[in-house]
Amino acid sequence: MHVRRPLRVLNLAQSLTRYSEGLKLQDSIAADRKQGLVGDTLVLLQHFPVYTLGKRGRPEDFKRPQKELEAAGVEVCVVPRGGEVTYHGPGQLVAYPIIGVREAGLGARAYVESLEDSVVDCLAGYGVTARGRVPGATGVWVEERKVAAIGVRITYGISSHGLALNVCTDLAAFDAIVPCGIPDKEVTSLERELQRQLRGSGKEQQPGQGQRGQRQAAVATGSEASAGALERGTGTASALAVAAAAAGGDGGRESGGAALFGAVVEDFVRAFCGRLGFEPRAA
Repeated sequence: MHVRRPLRVLNLAQSLTRYSEGLKLQDSIAADRKQGLVGDTLVLLQHFPVYTLGKRGRPEDFKRPQKELEAAGVEVCVVPRGGEVTYHGPGQLVAYPIIGVREAGLGARAYVESLEDSVVDCLAGYGVTARGRVPGATGVWVEERKVAAIGVRITYGISSHGLALNVCTDLAAFDAIVPCGIPDKEVTSLERELQRQLRGSGKEQQPGQGQRGQRQAAVATGSEASAGALERGTGTASALAVAAAAAGGDGGRESGGAALFGAVVEDFVRAFCGRLGFEPRAA
């Protein structure tokens, strides 16, 4: 029987972390991992707004002057990961796996593909069909829309940096850059894709028809039953219910987005561990 390797999960995604602090944290854990002082670790974060430039990032990928962005309180950081320029901010799940890639028998390409597959598996639980392994376009895509960016660093067989999955992110932040150096592609989020499904499903059935409709109606009307449905539900039905709340005004959007984000954190950890053969353990 295959024995799963233990994975320490450090979930700090309930609040916002400055990118520079998150970078110090993962660098410290990576140094300890290389010395064998700690085991494989998955760090989960949400960042304050920041634009990061990877090894292939170019100043011309900014549509607004960097000084203007910094004056508005947004950090701009050059980082030693692969990839171009991207954005991190509230509502985006950032995952930093600090693991022994070589010990897991993975090369760099296979490791990146495993990250892509983990996100694809996670999104599938919400009824969203996504794909990775796109030649020349690392990341995860829903049709031609990018929902997750990936940029990793591997030194002495130990990984750092990782991926950013747009859950309920303010996508307007991407308007200031050419995301990942691809000028002709749209950026999306899980929330936006669920809202697309919600609009489509509304044309096919009335709220209240079936389990999905009942949950949508419950959350859309703000009934107490909606909370229980979200706690018990998994997959497309509960996700669409959250999307209904997110579309229902500022208060509904905030609470719905938080519920969706929390669910995605758990589902991503499960998908990541399934793909890479880990058994999660809370730090």
